[in-house]
Amino acid sequence: MHQLAPTSSTSTPDLLVQVVEELHLQQLHSYGKRYTDMWSAVHVSQLVDHWSAGLRGFAPREIKRGMAALEHREWPPTLPEFKKLCRPPIDPTEAYHEAVAGLEARGKGEMGNWSHRAIYWAAALLKQDLLMQPYAQVRERWATALKAQLERSEWADIPMPRKELPAPGEARLSREGAAKMLRDLQAAGIVKSGPYIIDGKRWARRIIERVANGDQTLLKIQIDMAREALALPSSP
Repeated sequence: MHQLAPTSSTSTPDLLVQVVEELHLQQLHSYGKRYTDMWSAVHVSQLVDHWSAGLRGFAPREIKRGMAALEHREWPPTLPEFKKLCRPPIDPTEAYHEAVAGLEARGKGEMGNWSHRAIYWAAALLKQDLLMQPYAQVRERWATALKAQLERSEWADIPMPRKELPAPGEARLSREGAAKMLRDLQAAGIVKSGPYIIDGKRWARRIIERVANGDQTLLKIQIDMAREALALPSSP
């Protein structure tokens, strides 16, 4: 039996190898004999090299997430099990809401909150659909795009946002015009306090509310489509 003790698999280990060695020490200290018995037939340098190769493409923060999850396990994981701890399954519905909120934030020049870069890149591919259609209409396309992104081993960094400007001739409503629209919509019962009844026009109601509250990031085509969906007069 080879002794599982701290070691370096190479003379100049890269960051990934260093993180895997830290993972090795954590399991050695946490699981003791359970860990040494599990890998008794493997030399520690081979073990570190194998796990380093298997985790290549995982960011250090992902491996740290897996290491934190070990606190809730009684037995040391295999490499495939540990990969799942590093990248837990992402619920498509929750990711959809994150994507919509993130895209709306980026339209205002903000980064948005993205729990995983794969969610951003999937959202970037379906940006217009996510912003202008209800979830029921984009659910399958969104799930497919998200799955394809999650299957990648690496993702480009999320770029800095650029605040979207209106195209020539697509001016936004003035503050006074927005206030008048809000009063008209309230009188018509379109804008109400409290949650809306979920229906296929929820996306349109949300856009109209944003316009009525003075949101200056929406494009004229988005406003016109929302007004048409709600049978409202076209904007001038």
